[in-house]
Amino acid sequence: MPVIHVRMDNRLIHGQILVSWNAEMKIERIIVTNDKVASDPIQVTLLKAVAPIGAKVSVFSIADCVEYCNSPEAENENIFIIAKFPEDGVALVDAGLDMPVLNLGNQAYVRGSKKLSNTVFLTEESVKALKSAHEKGIRITCRMMPSDSDAEFWPKIEKAYPDWVA
Repeated sequence: MPVIHVRMDNRLIHGQILVSWNAEMKIERIIVTNDKVASDPIQVTLLKAVAPIGAKVSVFSIADCVEYCNSPEAENENIFIIAKFPEDGVALVDAGLDMPVLNLGNQAYVRGSKKLSNTVFLTEESVKALKSAHEKGIRITCRMMPSDSDAEFWPKIEKAYPDWVA
């Protein structure tokens, strides 16, 4: 499978991706996926401008991301997907992208979110999306850096948000 990692991080492309994750995974293509970002030409231009040396950056809608990753063109690439929100990560699965793990990266505070850790604030919609992924057998991790533990993270989410997972 060409997709080597799927990370949900609302910062999108940033230093950790460009340095640590790229060094660890030898990324050939970064795909940023979020329907709103993909339809904003300014964001697309800026994201493509920060490509690490040797890697390509694509900014796709959810549907276009799944179509590309399942295409013959992608077969021989190491693809690192950055979905902006947990809802985007789960939408990839719902649209037909096969993945065993979703990595919950940074989720900055937004109105209506509740703190899970210093780097993760989740909304009710995000928790419900992660629950859906968990129920489909997808392992949820929370790794800021590639050296962090890839242990199952769903029990911490479930414990932190009992009203939202009921």
